[in-house]
Amino acid sequence: MLAQFSVSVIVPFYNAESHIKKCLDALISQDFVKPFEIIMIDDASTDNSINILKKYDEFPSLKFYSLSLNSGPGAARNLGLKKAKGEYIFFLDVDDTIAANTLTTLYAVANENACDLVICDKKWIENSQNQRNNIFVYPNDKIFNNSDIMEAMQKRLHDPISTGGLFGILGGLIKSSIIKDNNIFFEEKLRYLEDETFAWDILAFVNKVRYVRKQLYSYHVTPNVNTALSEGLNRGYPVSYFKLVKNHIQNSLKQRGASSEEIQNLGDRALIYNIISALISYSRSMILGKVKLKNGIKCRRKIIDDILADSEVSKAIRNYLPSKKESYWIPRAIAWRSRRLLEFACNRRAKTILKIRRKGTG
Repeated sequence: MLAQFSVSVIVPFYNAESHIKKCLDALISQDFVKPFEIIMIDDASTDNSINILKKYDEFPSLKFYSLSLNSGPGAARNLGLKKAKGEYIFFLDVDDTIAANTLTTLYAVANENACDLVICDKKWIENSQNQRNNIFVYPNDKIFNNSDIMEAMQKRLHDPISTGGLFGILGGLIKSSIIKDNNIFFEEKLRYLEDETFAWDILAFVNKVRYVRKQLYSYHVTPNVNTALSEGLNRGYPVSYFKLVKNHIQNSLKQRGASSEEIQNLGDRALIYNIISALISYSRSMILGKVKLKNGIKCRRKIIDDILADSEVSKAIRNYLPSKKESYWIPRAIAWRSRRLLEFACNRRAKTILKIRRKGTG
């Protein structure tokens, strides 16, 4: 059965009245001549977002669905996937934008090469400036073979500064059949790392993958505004969630033919790596004022106490060797079960990463 559309663009949104018009205008302005649909998923907004969206009802390719309860971006995207009728899926966040030739450029590569996945590079917009001007994930357009995909998987668990690449589900075309044939959906209980987990699930099955060295996707950073990341951790993030992500990663590695030893070692590394990433990301949100300092300290401390008391974490940290691009003191603090040192090390590392990204080197 042929797909009704060449591309299905899925955009979840929640209380996005300040962003939704700009996002929709970027989609309506696409120079893509193939049929494509725009699927907007309202995650139980309480602001004026829906009324703004209704002003675009003259566009027949624009579809609108709502969740009755606020359930997070994973649940919203899953509804979009169930409704999508495109040959390829394209995820876009409502507070981001894309260049007018994005779908044309990516679909041409995908169609010509029968790709399972085509990704582009991203701009990182903060204070109207591209923090990644002339900075790209790869030096040239790139074709990924199986060994390249496995190498990217391993690198993902060693380089905390890297952004996008194969694990950036935003700004790429994903073959719908990969998702449907393998029953891949977002983990709805996760409101942090749900994108990452979905990417690992996709990479378990893709074969023909291409990278386009163009910054077609603009990721907008808004200081002092709460994000899905900080909100997800604010709600509480038990150690069991990190273990759930670990299971997805190990299943992906198994599907790609990794050895039992490699699956175990990388799974343990993923557990610690994602814990450290979460603590640093949340600390960065505290520094930027995205969460109130007093509430942030309390929330982070709860996550830290759960981590330091967990036996599986204690076992995995013994063999964790930080790469040169990682903090030395954070894994040491976890191994020593020192909450005070861990809090201090996370704050210090978060400040360092902010400086690196604002210099355009990450």
